[in-house]
Amino acid sequence: MFQKITLLLLVVLLGYNQVQAQHNAGNNGRILMIASNKSVSTQTGWPIGVWYAELTHPYWVFTEAGYSVDIVTPDGGDIYFDGFSDPEDESKYAAFDYISLGFKKDPAKMALTKNTKKLADVNPAQYKAIFLCGGQGPMYTFVNNAALHSFVAKFYETGKPVAAICHGTSVLLKTKLSNGKFLVEGKRWTGFANNEENYADAYVGMKIQPFRIEDEARKMPNTKFEVAPMFEAFAIQDGNLITGQQQNSGAKAAALVLKALAENKRNYPTYVLVHGAWADESAWGFVRNALAENANVVVVNLPAHGADNTYGVGLKLQDYVKHVATIVQQQQGKVILVGHSMAGAIISQVAEQLPNKVAKLVYVAAYLPANGESINGITNKFLNNKPIEIFEFNKDYSLVSIKKEALVSAVCADCPPVIKEALVKYHRAEPVQPLNDKLNLTVKFNSIPKYFIATTNDYAVPYALQQQMIQKNGTVKKVYTMNTSHLPFVADPVTFIQLLTTITQQP
Repeated sequence: MFQKITLLLLVVLLGYNQVQAQHNAGNNGRILMIASNKSVSTQTGWPIGVWYAELTHPYWVFTEAGYSVDIVTPDGGDIYFDGFSDPEDESKYAAFDYISLGFKKDPAKMALTKNTKKLADVNPAQYKAIFLCGGQGPMYTFVNNAALHSFVAKFYETGKPVAAICHGTSVLLKTKLSNGKFLVEGKRWTGFANNEENYADAYVGMKIQPFRIEDEARKMPNTKFEVAPMFEAFAIQDGNLITGQQQNSGAKAAALVLKALAENKRNYPTYVLVHGAWADESAWGFVRNALAENANVVVVNLPAHGADNTYGVGLKLQDYVKHVATIVQQQQGKVILVGHSMAGAIISQVAEQLPNKVAKLVYVAAYLPANGESINGITNKFLNNKPIEIFEFNKDYSLVSIKKEALVSAVCADCPPVIKEALVKYHRAEPVQPLNDKLNLTVKFNSIPKYFIATTNDYAVPYALQQQMIQKNGTVKKVYTMNTSHLPFVADPVTFIQLLTTITQQP
C-alpha cells in the first residue's frame, strides 16, 4: 500500500513537468552562454552587440541535446543583436537564418535575452560548459575585460569545456591561466579570419573592426591559429578548448562541446533514479535537472508505468529488476542507485546481481527488505495483516489502484497544488505480483554501502516502518531525516539534493 501511494505521487510530478517544460529538457545539466553587452563601434558609430546565429544556433544544439541553457552578459541587462544578423533586417544579409527567425518570433526565447544576469552573479560550479558568443560587441566588451578573462581561465582550469566563436574568441587574446601563461599557449584555435574581415569591410564600404583577431593571434608565441576557407563552417577542439571561426560555425562548435561533455561524463558521479509504485520517471522532475549540474543523471521508467505500454498483468519483480539492471550496465563505471518507496526492493535485487556496478545504494522512504521478504509481506507484518481499505483491485486481483479520494492525504499533503491535482489525474493501476515476489539477497547485497533518507511525516511508508527496516538490516551506514511526506524530493527538493550530494561525497 505504502509503495503504491508513493508511485502515485510520482505521477503528480509528471503532470507538473508537462506544465513546466519539454519532457526531459535539461536532464543532462546546464551550459552557460556568455553574450556581449550593447556597445557602440568607434569605427562605424553603429550600436553593436551579439550576432544572432552565434547565440541561437548553439542554443538550439544544446537544448535539443537535453541541456538547460542560461544566457548572461558581463554587465547584465538586455542583449542587443547586430543589425546585419537579424533575419528581418532590411539588408536581408541573414534572411536565410530560419533558426534565428524562429528564436526571434518566440517570446519565451527572447525573454532569455532581456534583463540578463551579470556574469559576476553566476556560480560557475552549476555549469558543465561555457560558450562565448560572437558578434561585433565582443571586440569592445570582451577583449579587455579582466573579470571575464579571470572567469574563463578559472573555468578552463576545472577541465570543463570552454568554447568561443567568431569575434567572441577575442577574449582568448589576453586570457591567462594561473601559471601566467596564455590560455591558448600550445593550443590550436580559430576565430574570425582576415579574409572574412576583408569581405565584411568591402560589403559595407568601411573598416568595421578596431583590430583583427587573426593578426593579433599570429603575434602570440607558441600557439597555432588556423582558418578554413572564407565563411566555411569550421571549429576546432584542442583539449577542453573549443573555438569556431564565424557565424556559420556555431552549430559545429556546439557539437564539439557536446562531444567534450560526453567525454567528461567519467568525471561525474552517475545517479540512476528509480521511481516507486503508481509513478514513472517524471517523479524526479523537481530534482533531476539540478542534480545534473554536477552529475550524470539517468531516470528509469519501469515497465507498465507512465507512458510505457506494457500491460501490468503478468509482470514480476524480476521484470523490474532486469529493466533497471540493463540500464545500470549501460553506464560508465559504477553508479549510485537511488530507489524511492517500492523501488527499494528493486535496487536491492539489482545490487545483488551487479555488485561491481553499484557504488552506493540510497533508499528514499523506501522498502529495505531482507532475504526472502516481499514488499507486501513487510507491509502486512507491520499492519498485523489488517486490510488496507484505500486499495481497489480488479476482478482477479492482479492490478491494484488507490481510491482517488485518499491519494493526496496519503502521499503528498505538503506538495504543491498542481502536484496534488496531477496525482489524482494520472493514477494508473499497479501490478500486484511484483509486490508479492520475494527477494533473494546474500552477502553481495550486504557488502554494498547503504544510505537512507527517512521521512517523518510519511503516511505511505510510515516512519516507524522505515526505522524497523533500517534496524533490521543493520548495514545502513547513515540515516538522514527529512520532515516531509512520502515525497521529499517534491516537498523539499533543495534539502533532498543537499542530502544526496552529501551521500555522494561520503568515502
